[in-house]
Amino acid sequence: MRFLALLLAGPAAILSAQPLTPAWVEIGPEGAAIARVIVTSADDCPSLVTDGAPLRMSLRQPVPQGLRPVCEATIPATVKSASLNGQALMLPAADPSHIVVIGDTGCRIKGARVQNCNDPAQWPFETISGRASAEKPQLVIHVGDYLYREQKCPTPEFCGGSPSGDIWEAWNADFFQPAAKLLAAAPWIFVRGNHESCGRSWRGWFYYLDPRPFTGTCEDYSPPYVARLGRFEVAVLDTASASDTPDAKQTGAYAAQIASLRVRHAWLVDHHPFWGMKTDMGATQPTPLPTPLGAAWDQAAPKGIDLILSGHTHLFEILSFEHGRPPQVVAGDGGTDMALAIPVSVKGMTIRGVTIAAGETRHEFGYTVLNKVHKGWKLELKNPSSRTLVTCRIEGERVIF
Repeated sequence: MRFLALLLAGPAAILSAQPLTPAWVEIGPEGAAIARVIVTSADDCPSLVTDGAPLRMSLRQPVPQGLRPVCEATIPATVKSASLNGQALMLPAADPSHIVVIGDTGCRIKGARVQNCNDPAQWPFETISGRASAEKPQLVIHVGDYLYREQKCPTPEFCGGSPSGDIWEAWNADFFQPAAKLLAAAPWIFVRGNHESCGRSWRGWFYYLDPRPFTGTCEDYSPPYVARLGRFEVAVLDTASASDTPDAKQTGAYAAQIASLRVRHAWLVDHHPFWGMKTDMGATQPTPLPTPLGAAWDQAAPKGIDLILSGHTHLFEILSFEHGRPPQVVAGDGGTDMALAIPVSVKGMTIRGVTIAAGETRHEFGYTVLNKVHKGWKLELKNPSSRTLVTCRIEGERVIF
């Protein structure tokens, strides 16, 4: 009735109910296509047009205090076209062959580490979003950490007036507004990061981005799920609570989740790298990341994982290994304050007893593009000007530069 009333009231009423974001499509368990849009009021949920027929969007409930309402609708797999207010929605492609990966995109405002959110050179996420949308991807994967505006801005020339905390205004400033072009450009798979953990911005994560029903409560370890798009499989693992040090309890919990996956040739996407390198302050050599996930992998001994995509370390890494591990991509370079650079080649170093056969790192903002080729995937790392920084091919367990 609300939609009919707006139509009868004329253009002025329709304009007053314009959404606050573009509509986007996200991929859920088994490849379900879920359309969402954020609106001003709980009474403003619109209808999609799918194959020429209306499909009513419903209010996602309960609406958390401090967040604007989001409306959603599951788009049937048989639908060929969908739109909202004239905006064509990008529906999932079976077996996508052109994919963009980004991660760690927000502008850091916490303690002594304050990023210049007003300078696109210092916080380039909106530029990256626009450049990545121009790639016309068939799928976007965000490997987590959306909201970094955790405290009030102490440096007015960098971020004066910036909202902070797990509220709509901060989510809009850090993610929805700068990501608008890319949100509308392709379906998304969202991954939860540690900035969306139960002690941080979990409400916005579970309400706006998690593809499953919203309960109004936080989970430390959400169950994993597999998004299937034709023969293409993406296994999504929630590592928001993962420790940055070894933890036997977490190793067991994550091993059980990894072992539960039933896949044949999947990409495993999560926030924390299973295997990666970092440089500590004052160090001249990098060291392996000591997370529980590498041990969980060894314990679970999973089959059917061809590639791992993660973030968390704020730079780019791609690593392949000599025996029995899929390549690891770290795409934590999407806009937030960068980590220390890795100053030397990592080839020949070992992580959990396995030698790095090939590897490349970059200390520069950017986004990753993966294109399907005859024997695997071509990977390109691009900077905010779309200049290619790294090119390689992924063929099974091998990374070829």
